[in-house]
Amino acid sequence: MFGEPKVSAHVVLVNPPYPPEAVQSIFLPLGIGYLAAVLEQNGYNVDVVDCQTSSLTQKTIENKIRSLNPDIIGITSATVTYLPALDVLKSAKAAAPKALTLMGGPHVTVLDEQAVTESSELDIVVRGEGEQTMLELAKLVSDGNLKNLSQVKGITYKDNNQIVRTQDRPFIQDIDSLPHPAHHHFDVSMYKLFDVNYMPIITSRGCPSQCTFCLASKMCGKTFRGRSPKKVVDELEWLRDEYGAGAFAFYDDTFTFDLKRAFDICDEMQKRKINLPWDCRTRVDRVSKELLAKLRSTNCQLIHFGVESGSQEMLKVMRKGTTVELNAKAIKWAKEAGISVAVSLVIGYPGETPEMLQQTIDFLYKTKPDYVYMCEAVPYPGTELANYVKELGLEITENWNQYREETQVFTNKLLPLEKLEETKKAFFDNYFSTGYFLNKKFKRDFYSQIMARAALNHLVCNNRVLSWGFKKLSKMRRPKKSVGGYSASKTEQEK
Repeated sequence: MFGEPKVSAHVVLVNPPYPPEAVQSIFLPLGIGYLAAVLEQNGYNVDVVDCQTSSLTQKTIENKIRSLNPDIIGITSATVTYLPALDVLKSAKAAAPKALTLMGGPHVTVLDEQAVTESSELDIVVRGEGEQTMLELAKLVSDGNLKNLSQVKGITYKDNNQIVRTQDRPFIQDIDSLPHPAHHHFDVSMYKLFDVNYMPIITSRGCPSQCTFCLASKMCGKTFRGRSPKKVVDELEWLRDEYGAGAFAFYDDTFTFDLKRAFDICDEMQKRKINLPWDCRTRVDRVSKELLAKLRSTNCQLIHFGVESGSQEMLKVMRKGTTVELNAKAIKWAKEAGISVAVSLVIGYPGETPEMLQQTIDFLYKTKPDYVYMCEAVPYPGTELANYVKELGLEITENWNQYREETQVFTNKLLPLEKLEETKKAFFDNYFSTGYFLNKKFKRDFYSQIMARAALNHLVCNNRVLSWGFKKLSKMRRPKKSVGGYSASKTEQEK
């Protein structure tokens, strides 16, 4: 489906760093892995520069790219990494002025015209899914035929100071046709947790849900496109045998959206004796008692539910399509099946009051999930939430570096920041107790150890003596990542 092989174009793909004030969230970048794999499958020479696992300065990035001397430089970025990506772009263009520079990812997919306007170093924005687009651009560069750029779907660029926005590219329907991500470009040991190779996999694309705070449907479409169970388990075997995977993270937005497919994947895992621990993300309205029991029988040890709120009014505003009662039932079912439960929350949403936030806290105490992510309501460009914040005339920062889940970027007049932070702190001070830490620590399974580490981090931060001791100790050894691969921000590490 991807055309004839070409070998002349040399492509460098760059994973930009996080801003120093942000939590350094280290995950194996599957998006770049897929781009590299498709290009290599079609005969192109690819190199990857991963700025998130190496302390690269702008000068070292420039020297690295100069030494590689590529024909195409592609940089990915989310909103929080957009400004660092622009810095990388400047270094890249200085190092290889004749190279075609591209940028993709959710931020520029939405703000494509702004991106090509504000950066003189950016030649083309690749919107949405990038595999087919990158391949067509590589072919044009190989053929020396960039005059035909307008024929490439899914790109935005400037031509004689006029913005050209080509037709949107249809989403890839047969995602089974995609090769395995090119993990050989990454040092997978950098992503270990507790000496376990914690390897990600995506088994589907597309999200039919229309939550107001999410961009998933704009990036990958509203139609669910699932890989076949055979192809999914082929990749699990490959991750285990080639990369020594000790646990799997299913990164699908809604792994169990297709219930039959989820059962079939489990059957195939059991048939091939894939018995490593794994976790997945899904919705509370896409599980049943039978399915949860099946997941557990294949060693699913953790399930992530997007609960978002304990207030029915807030769930309605977010267009979540679920209820507080359904959230509670799914958590109960999963725990009864022997699966640990992590829930994510969106707090500080416009219109949320202290009373509504307290309903969420009460919900957590009632349902007792094993882990809790409290994420600030971030109005990412292109979301309904972003439009809602503008309509309300709320004060909002324009510093993209602040667009991260632990930071409030707009003023919610009904729920002041001080009250929000006070409620969060009070909850986690009680939740991450010494008892919680010991309970998880002594369970000794992979996910319990991750949770114990998170609790320990919180307990240490709240104890001056322990905090002082750990800072001294951290100078003698490499800082360890906490839950989900997260570590402290560079700014915090330097304190």
